[in-house]
Amino acid sequence: MKEKRLITSALTYVNNIPHVGHIVGCHLPADIFARYCRSFGYDTTFVGGSDMHGTPSLVTAQEVGLPVEELTEKLHQIHKQIYEKLEISYDIYSNTHTDIHKEVTTDFFLTLNKNGYISQGETDVYYCDHCNMFLPDRYVVGTCPKCGYEAANGDQCEKCDSLLSSGELVNAKCKTCGRPATLKRTKHIFLRLDKGTEMLDKYIESKKDVWRPHVYAEAKKWVQEGLKERCISRDNKWGFPIPLEGFENKVFYVWFDAPIGYISITKELDEQKYIDLWCKKDAKIYNFVGKDNIQFHTVFFPTMLLENGEYNLAHNVVGLNFLNFEGQKFSKSKKIGVFCNSLIDGSKQIDIDTLRAYLATIIPENRDTDFKWEDYKNNCNSELVGKFGNLFNRSLNMVKSYFGGTLDLPLPSENELNDLDKEVLQAIKEYPQKISDAFERAELREAYKLVMSYATVGNGYVEKSAPWALMKQEKTAEAQKVLRLALNLCASLCIVASPFIPQKTKTLWQDQLGLSGDPTSNNFWENASKLNIPTPHTIGTPQPIFERFDDIKLKELRDFMSTPFDIKEFFKK
Repeated sequence: MKEKRLITSALTYVNNIPHVGHIVGCHLPADIFARYCRSFGYDTTFVGGSDMHGTPSLVTAQEVGLPVEELTEKLHQIHKQIYEKLEISYDIYSNTHTDIHKEVTTDFFLTLNKNGYISQGETDVYYCDHCNMFLPDRYVVGTCPKCGYEAANGDQCEKCDSLLSSGELVNAKCKTCGRPATLKRTKHIFLRLDKGTEMLDKYIESKKDVWRPHVYAEAKKWVQEGLKERCISRDNKWGFPIPLEGFENKVFYVWFDAPIGYISITKELDEQKYIDLWCKKDAKIYNFVGKDNIQFHTVFFPTMLLENGEYNLAHNVVGLNFLNFEGQKFSKSKKIGVFCNSLIDGSKQIDIDTLRAYLATIIPENRDTDFKWEDYKNNCNSELVGKFGNLFNRSLNMVKSYFGGTLDLPLPSENELNDLDKEVLQAIKEYPQKISDAFERAELREAYKLVMSYATVGNGYVEKSAPWALMKQEKTAEAQKVLRLALNLCASLCIVASPFIPQKTKTLWQDQLGLSGDPTSNNFWENASKLNIPTPHTIGTPQPIFERFDDIKLKELRDFMSTPFDIKEFFKK
């Protein structure tokens, strides 16, 4: 029976348009891994969605003058467009403002309550006397007590990622009117994280050799510092109401209801998949999350799941770091970064595979990384054009030029193969396994490097075997043998590169190599170590698959993708 795998990408706030940092922080790595899992033959499900609730959406709705439900639905659709443009292959991309999510969240909460992990109590919450309202987390701003950042939100400092509780901000002010915020006692609902500490610690320890070191260390730090009960209700109207008497005017805190979205979205996709993936113990769940979400996916959500007792926990929380831009943080106001609104602007076509390939080289797996336009150009020119594309183009063109596009001789017997031939056959046998091993460790950058190393092996074989020289010597059978082996390596390379560059590998496989099937489809990986070129075989029409970047073309692309999305202007249209 094939192993069942559920891959999730962190649910994204839809209070704005994502930039490339968000894409490389969860969506793209999750997609690359999901594509590999499908290709390898795992029973793979890939889910994602928009996090509709929370005060960031309320703040944006207030700024643009739209009802929050209308704003989030419109932005949800734009997010979907962007991920589709980037070839993010979700089996379902839904959101957390659906009837099924409300039902699953409510049932989840009631089970926690029945199990004794919910308490009621009073707590101090920021209040604005001028606006006459309790202030949701993103409606209060102040100085972070831990790093001194002067624009920290009420629940989290975006600079140092510290989670904050009411009363911790220094000089707290109402974001709406700018006046000082005071603390006022009010009744709330609490999740007893502290009662799940022993279960959580056991789970974290079981993942010591699975999670990346920084992910394990982050989770362990929270346990060692001591888990406390955490307020999971908020004083606003945007969200799902608390199903307890006396709390009908409060809603679930977004960080309680959001991760339950993984469960509800799976259920929305397919009831049986929901049972198989969340309720049976033989499935593996992989959460791909950004740096600021690691603690929620290694501490809070697992504790919720353990205390609920009905669902599987993640096998691997693939926690990533931040992507910066040319040594600076992304900034819409300063136009620093690469912004995804350009992807839905039909005025210019962007080669998505070149973008995916470059981003794969800078996935922030173990540390923060940088997007650099010059590196983008160099990756395209030296790797995609000069190495990967060059192998296909020269091999296919020689088949066309020397043999009219048809190879009609079978490979000679093993004792007629020379050392170079045997080396390339060994590479076809071994490289797909090496690349698979890197994928299994969720080391996507290493997998990409190995794909490019594999292309280098192919180029080296063609260069050393020199079929052009063999043709001059009228050794046509020998030249055809070399090109047949080169095309076999190209076919293998198509399969193992398909998680990174799905559009181009499909085109190369079908239109240029002239092979049937689709290297991006399920269960195709097993063909990567086989000799896929039959006898006789006629190829398609060779043509360059990637275009070289010059400085002018790069500047045009940079200018086009460096203009951030002005959400106020958009909703004025």
